Amino acid sequence: MDTITQLKEKLRGIKRMIKWFLNQSSFVNRLGYRASNAILELPCVIDSPEGVYLYENTRLRSNCCILNSPERKVIINKYSAIACGCTFITNGHKSTVSIPHIILGASHINDKSGDIIIGEDVWVGANCTFMPGINIGRGAVIGSGALVTKDVPPYAVVVGSPAKIVAKKFELDDIIRHEQHLYSESERMTKQELDKIFEANFQGKKVFGTNQPLTSDDNLRLQSVKRSFRFIEPF
Repeated sequence: MDTITQLKEKLRGIKRMIKWFLNQSSFVNRLGYRASNAILELPCVIDSPEGVYLYENTRLRSNCCILNSPERKVIINKYSAIACGCTFITNGHKSTVSIPHIILGASHINDKSGDIIIGEDVWVGANCTFMPGINIGRGAVIGSGALVTKDVPPYAVVVGSPAKIVAKKFELDDIIRHEQHLYSESERMTKQELDKIFEANFQGKKVFGTNQPLTSDDNLRLQSVKRSFRFIEPF
């Protein structure tokens, strides 16, 4: 390859990079809502940015893909963190006689669709997939690679394909303490609500998290990370 041809190839590569950067910058500015300290790592793919809501103290890491129609929302509530490579699908399609799939998907005929809502303080591991209409309860943990096909109750730990409950995040008394640190009194779940969740979902399930007190070094690291994330305190 001669020098002129090499130069042309480099210029074409630079043009592609500029076009990609402009497209990424464009959709970031068109999000339905993005809190001042919400972290959105690029690159990622978002079909309809206007339907994506990133609330305070949230993080959506790189290489995530949000496949949402203009009518559907993906909402990520405060304190939640989404790891790399996750996919959110708000629209599925039912195979329809006489319509080829490439047209079926784009036309949204016979869609099975619904908003996807990620509750507060949810931890989503890498490479998870969320199907249409899913609601992830507050404090849940979604293990890496999970395929989430139905709602997840608050403080549940789910793994697998399809995702199933394998543990509870904390014991009930620790959840009450946890919520006292993160939420105003009016936002906290009541003991009666938590009792019902535990009875319905956590019988015989192990505990995933820990209630071990923080050391002085832990507290120093915590304050450092809060500053770097521009963390907004609960109260």
